[in-house]
Amino acid sequence: MIRREEIKSILEALLPQLLEEDSAVIGTNLVVLRQRLDHLKDVFPAHTSHSIAIKTNPHPKMLETLVSWGFGLEAASIEEVRMALAAGCDPSLIVFDSPVKTRAEIREISGLNGILVNVNALEELDRYDADFHGILGIRVNPQVHTGAPELFDVSKNESKFGVPVDYRDAIISAALAHPVQALHMHSGSQMKDLNIQKGALKELRRIADAINEEVPGKIKVLDIGGGLPTEPLSDQTKMEAYGAIVAEVFRDTSYSLVTEFGQWVHAEAGFALSHIEYVLEPNKVFIHLGADFFMRDAYTKPRSFPLSVWTEDSDEVLGENVSMDIAGPLCFAGDYLAHGVELPIALKEGDFLFVDCTGANTYALWSRHCSRTVPATWAWDGNSVVKWSNRSTIGF
Repeated sequence: MIRREEIKSILEALLPQLLEEDSAVIGTNLVVLRQRLDHLKDVFPAHTSHSIAIKTNPHPKMLETLVSWGFGLEAASIEEVRMALAAGCDPSLIVFDSPVKTRAEIREISGLNGILVNVNALEELDRYDADFHGILGIRVNPQVHTGAPELFDVSKNESKFGVPVDYRDAIISAALAHPVQALHMHSGSQMKDLNIQKGALKELRRIADAINEEVPGKIKVLDIGGGLPTEPLSDQTKMEAYGAIVAEVFRDTSYSLVTEFGQWVHAEAGFALSHIEYVLEPNKVFIHLGADFFMRDAYTKPRSFPLSVWTEDSDEVLGENVSMDIAGPLCFAGDYLAHGVELPIALKEGDFLFVDCTGANTYALWSRHCSRTVPATWAWDGNSVVKWSNRSTIGF
């Protein structure tokens, strides 16, 4: 979460632009983003590479930034593969994880040297010809429940993702019969029980070891996915605990490890700012961002975003609080950012609502409902703001 002093600095740089141009903006805090990525590298073994999930925040400038800092990108569609290449990502740092790759898509990526492509089913292996230049992996469904929310649990028994770990012999046989060099596992977004995940990692290693007993060195890469809840950086983080587990499970091995984190990286590195347009009795505030920007929160269990109110002079509005509902701009009854949140009773039309920790699954999920345009995106580097993109019209 951004400190109050830093919010004030951001607003002093941003509000002169916003007051002239727009009713709301989307922001990226590059300082926080860099801190989180550095922490990610620090807590994992040295032989780990990190490919950040494009789907969490696919802004082209974001992807270019991640690539320029030496990180890879994880693509869940052929469109995201193309975005990764356009951002300058070396194919050897791209992971392609779509569960429904077409034959045409496979032909398109077959010449990309070093791209890691994880098949979602053993039947998919037959689609790869001898001229495939990437690293071929098999996605294994660990069939565990790590506490991920139901909607984001990709490793339950009936999941559409991967080959169930119960089919261990079939996985080993398929890996031996095809040019497979990697195994992939993803236990779901927002994992909470790392002990269960530790068991899943051990099983992935056992399968890889069994394949390599038959053909030494055949499995070279283990893609262990991602999926931790966002958290503030502190002396002891859940990510640090997870990195220690990974180091323990894969100690004394030569496997190259790959991760695919998204929300943990992005969430706290984003913010949004909106004019407060109406303040209505007894308890409603209307702003210019709602279920269009916060679509996941409108349709599932909403996240709790840190909120603060500021004047056009970049002064925080303080004093007595009152319970308020924050309504968005869409013609949709569920279009609320929050219900019953404490906001200053002194807030008024013309003030600004600063919403923190909005970097994950917001811009990426922008809704076409009511055909509203996407606000301009700005980036803060600790000293100044730079515009990443203008307000844009969505295509139909």
